[in-house]
Amino acid sequence: MKKIIGITLLSLLLLQATGCYVYFIARLTAIRAEMREQLKMLPDHELTLLTFTQEEFRKAKENDHEVKVNGKMHDIARIVLKGEKLLVYALHDEAEDNLLSFLHEMVKRSSSDKKPIPSQLVQLLTLQFISIESKLPQNTSVAISHSSFYLSGQSSHTPIIDSPPPRI
Repeated sequence: MKKIIGITLLSLLLLQATGCYVYFIARLTAIRAEMREQLKMLPDHELTLLTFTQEEFRKAKENDHEVKVNGKMHDIARIVLKGEKLLVYALHDEAEDNLLSFLHEMVKRSSSDKKPIPSQLVQLLTLQFISIESKLPQNTSVAISHSSFYLSGQSSHTPIIDSPPPRI
């Protein structure tokens, strides 16, 4: 039961720290899938015609399905080679541009934040939950003294055995 609670709390902390990025990745994947479906049904006159040389296309290409022109993302519907030129039929992806600018703004704000970490947070993160004084040093022995009739004046030393407790 304690293990489940610990895993749940750790998962919540990780989700809080990475939640925005998880949302970003999920949303970006959904946007790209929607655009690929939309590109299959659009006629040529609704697409933007971009003309590139081989070198320009190589520089503008982001991945197999996208090019970046003038800071804007375009999803590629099809590519036609005409002589030395590449004719790229594409569609401007406003949703992806908005998502990327949102992420860029978020990273910029977090990196420009110059406020120091609150002292209460530093104290919480540096707490020691097990005091060092309460730990027994390893490889020690415990002196056991009896005051019985048979062992008068004698003391015995029993070494500590580093083993788990017995199972019931």
